[in-house]
Amino acid sequence: MAVRIFDLTEPQSSRLTVLEPVPVRRRDLRRSKQRWAIVAIVSLLTPFVAALVVLGVAH
Repeated sequence: MAVRIFDLTEPQSSRLTVLEPVPVRRRDLRRSKQRWAIVAIVSLLTPFVAALVVLGVAH
């Protein structure tokens, strides 16, 4: 269970400000890496697919 440190210096504050973020879990890191890997692959393949479409239409 994660413990967070809150800023309690303002007594009238309706929202608590987190001073220390919760550590990132391995599962979250893996998902983030997978998402960025998919974005990278799609961004690399997009120009080639577009070129094939243009060549197919022009031919």
